[in-house]
Parts: sequence; structure tokens; C-alpha cells
Amino acid sequence: MSRFASICGLFAFSATVRSAIVLLAIVHPAAAAAAEPITLKVALYPSVPMPRDLFAELEGAFEGKHPGINVELVDTQHFNDDYYSGALLDTEADVYEVDTILLTDMIAAGKVQALDLPRNDYFADSIAAVTRNGKTYAVPHWLCGNLLFYRKADGWIGQAKSWDELIAAFLEHGRHLAVDFEGHSTLGEWYLTLLSNKLGLEEAEKRVLKSHGLDDEVVAEMRKILEACLPGTCRSRDLHDRTGYYSRAFVRGEVGAYVGYSESLHYGLQEALEDCRLDSCLSESDIAVRALPVAGNASEHGLGWVDGLAIDNHVSAAKLQAAKDFIAFLTSDDAYSLILEPEEGEAPRYLMPALPVTIEHAAMYPSLQVALEGRSTGTEAGLNARLRETSETLDCVLAAADKAAEAACEHP
Repeated sequence: MSRFASICGLFAFSATVRSAIVLLAIVHPAAAAAAEPITLKVALYPSVPMPRDLFAELEGAFEGKHPGINVELVDTQHFNDDYYSGALLDTEADVYEVDTILLTDMIAAGKVQALDLPRNDYFADSIAAVTRNGKTYAVPHWLCGNLLFYRKADGWIGQAKSWDELIAAFLEHGRHLAVDFEGHSTLGEWYLTLLSNKLGLEEAEKRVLKSHGLDDEVVAEMRKILEACLPGTCRSRDLHDRTGYYSRAFVRGEVGAYVGYSESLHYGLQEALEDCRLDSCLSESDIAVRALPVAGNASEHGLGWVDGLAIDNHVSAAKLQAAKDFIAFLTSDDAYSLILEPEEGEAPRYLMPALPVTIEHAAMYPSLQVALEGRSTGTEAGLNARLRETSETLDCVLAAADKAAEAACEHP
């Protein structure tokens, strides 16, 4: 057989194979699609310690187990800066990490679909936070809520049952409290926290949504809390914008205690590792944590939030299983251990998982879990937007020098 004949035979055979592949793709389109790499676009909650490093660790581990999937992070300034003021709702992604104060709005907008939980050991409170009308719309990932961090030696802080008792004790002991009373989301959360202490969360939500006036007792309580602050610290936009400032001030001994989310502790502990002289800052073993006072309404355990992982309502069939696999991975023991076990020279991130985990080199997790348990979360549609509007009036009132100025805030 001539060389030409061999080549022609090869071309004929190749053509036959190509025809068979085309026919296979027509008859079995799923098989052809399986060969195509999948890009999964994910919009994770941006306000966590070292967010890009955290994502890179998760991306590498997940893609190593799923070589046909490329995970791409939504990392725009708009999304990161305006998450609560519309960015989450107008972002297009396959997977969203949703603060549950926004979940009802996301459902109403047709953004996310109902789903099944990939495991059965999420905390009951976190499941309630992602459930609407009997359907689950997100997989619980992180627990969030304000906590009070203080020195273990200051047992009187742990014993106070009300804000009045706590602030009186601070003043008596000559100590200062660091708390952030700046920013739309922050002030709105504080207002709902103190109002729900008084009325219960369900009634507090109704009051916020229906009323355009501030509750005088809540405003008075916020002013009382400010009495325990160092002048110029708790109502400072500059310090509000310095992520982790209050935690670092606490660890350096500039204040006797501070209020913040669990992950805020990371910044203070990292300060102690990197920038403090030996024994000049608090160490992890010096620190205690408790829930905020809720006296006045014994049925309340405090206000909390859950960051849940949701799937876009219009995700393609080819991406749906990839999205489920990614969410299952993010709430797996392996993923939690990967990002929460600190490496040498790093402080724990202290993000709080929505299920029981054991993190070997982060001793405060059991205490954090106790301090966060039993929290309720706001679920009403429009609550986030209304709280942000309320915070503008509240910000003005707290800055007002007299009653006339206060009245001008509420009736401009």
C-alpha cells in the first residue's frame, strides 16, 4: 500500500470518528457539555478578615477536587462597598452569600431558589434564619452578632444584667468602653437591638417598618452607652472606617472592653502578635466574651444574623450541580478547618461557623458559641432599607446639641 493510500485511509478513518463524535454530541448533549469547563461565579460576603486570601484558599481546595470547575469571585468595589445598599440585589452570580436581613428581599426579587441542606447538623437558629414559609433558601455558613469582649479579671462586666448596670459599673471602675455608633448598617443594627430588648424582635420589626419616629427610650439608652466611651471614639467616622480599630485598642489596653462581631477579635490578636512588646498587650488567654445585656425582655436572647449561601434562581442546568457542590464544600468540616485553623504567626480569623466544629488552635470558639446561641434574626421584607433610613435620623439626633436640634432631625 502506497504512502498516499495510507494517508487517505487515515483521513477517511478520522472523518468517520469525527462524524461519530458529532453524532454522539447530538444524541447525548449532556456528554458533550460535560467536557466543557464550568465557570462558577460566586458573590461571597466581603466583610471578613483577609477576604481575598480566604477565597484563594477555598478556591484552590475546591478546584483541586473538581478539576472541571473554575470558581470566580465577584470582587468589584461596588459589591464590596455597597453590599447592603443594593449591590447584592443587582449583582449577577451563580452563588450568593446572603446576610439574612436581605434574604426576604432576594426571594421577593426572584434572585434565589429554594434548596436542600447538604448536612443535618446546622444550628437550629441558623436554619430558622434561612427559612421562609417552610422553604429553605440558603445554606447557613456563618453566625454573626455583636458581642462584648473584656478582660477575664473584670468579672463585674460578665455579671451585669442590663445596660444601665453595665455602664454604671464602667463609670464606677473608671474604665472605658469601645463601641461603634457610626455608619448606616451599624446604627440601624444598634437601634433594632435595643428596641427588640424592649419590645421583642417581632414587635420591634413592625415598629421600625411602620413608624418614622425614633423611640425615645432607645435613644436615651444609646446616649447612656456613649457615657462610657472615651471622648471622640465611639462616634467617629474615621475610626469606623478603620477595620478592627476597636479590637486593637482593647488589646493594647486603651479601653476596658469593646463590642464587636466574633471575627473582629482577629484584628486585636494579630496586633498582639505583630506590633506589641512582650507582655504589653492582652493575649487570647486574658480575654473573655459575653452576649450583650438583654434585661427588660426575658424572652429575648439578643439579635443575630446568619450569612447563608444561596443559588441563583436562573442558574443553568449545567451549573446547578456545581453550585450545590461548592456550597456543600464551603460548609464542610474540611473547608472550615482550612480557613479557621491559623497558620504560624497568624491570629485565628474567628469567623463563627453555623454548625459545631472543632478548631484546635483557636481556644475561644466554645465561649463564642455560647455567647451567640439563641439569637433571633430580622426577616421582614424591606427591613434593611428601613433601618438604613432610620439610622440617618438617629445619627442626626445623637449629634444634636439640644431638643430643638433633635426635633429638626426628625422633622427636617
